[in-house]
Amino acid sequence: MSEFHGIFSPVCTPFSPGDQSIDEDRLRRLIDFQLDNGVHGIIPCGGTGEFPTLSFDERKRVTEVCVDQVNGRVPVMAHTGACSTREVIELSKHAESIGCGSLMIVPPYYEVPTDDQLVAHYAAVSDAIPLPIMVYSIPAHSKINLTPELLHRLAEIPNVTMLKDSTSDLTQFQRIVSELSDKLTIFNGSDVGALAGLIHGAEGCVWGVANATPKACVNLYELVIERKDFAGALNLWQDLYALNYFFETEGYAATAKAATRMAGVDIGVPRDPFTPLTSEQESRLEKLMEALGALAEPVGATAD
Repeated sequence: MSEFHGIFSPVCTPFSPGDQSIDEDRLRRLIDFQLDNGVHGIIPCGGTGEFPTLSFDERKRVTEVCVDQVNGRVPVMAHTGACSTREVIELSKHAESIGCGSLMIVPPYYEVPTDDQLVAHYAAVSDAIPLPIMVYSIPAHSKINLTPELLHRLAEIPNVTMLKDSTSDLTQFQRIVSELSDKLTIFNGSDVGALAGLIHGAEGCVWGVANATPKACVNLYELVIERKDFAGALNLWQDLYALNYFFETEGYAATAKAATRMAGVDIGVPRDPFTPLTSEQESRLEKLMEALGALAEPVGATAD
């Protein structure tokens, strides 16, 4: 089996109270929490890691800390997407130099490139860095839908070997799996579509909810892919879906940080201008975490 399978966690970026600087100690604790609960890979500076709020140097530093803390235990796939090709190449060369084994790259956003420009963008990165590349389809944010037709072109680029599909379009997803699974390792990236993606051919999930519930996310993967226990997976999914829906509708970064704190790892709050959840939102979130058995035990609690 390829090393690119299972649950890849796009880790949150913890910020210190007050100045909102990168809190490296909390980041290291978060990574260990992920690995202790079985995730198969770590992705620094993804959307869950609030990469648009990070400076260029901060993105490099967060990636360095992740590589150091993981210390070879699982693959580290650096997200190096940016609006200019030269920035992507610089971040990607840095990721390679510190030991990352692969790259995730969202298309340039804000001003939308044409298909030809997008293909040239990924080809330039592939020419500059010899690492496997996961292209990232998230049209709700990048305004670019990596359709099967476009993916056929991208898959011809030597180092483009993986896809993260966050479209939530199951019909298109099934077509991609049918036409391209011999060329691309396909990951589901839609939180609320995780079960459907795994059942319909994804080899894993890039899943921000794994910051707070890594064990449940890994369990879902194992039930579907390794044990073929679809009834068990559906049973787990009932509560896991409700939590995923909350993440996607109530403010993703704020929810990820609140839920991860509830799981026992305090990673602070989102960076400005984004704000923490309200007390009412936290109350509802706590009930969802409790239903999954994902709340941290109170200090001093003992097992029966």
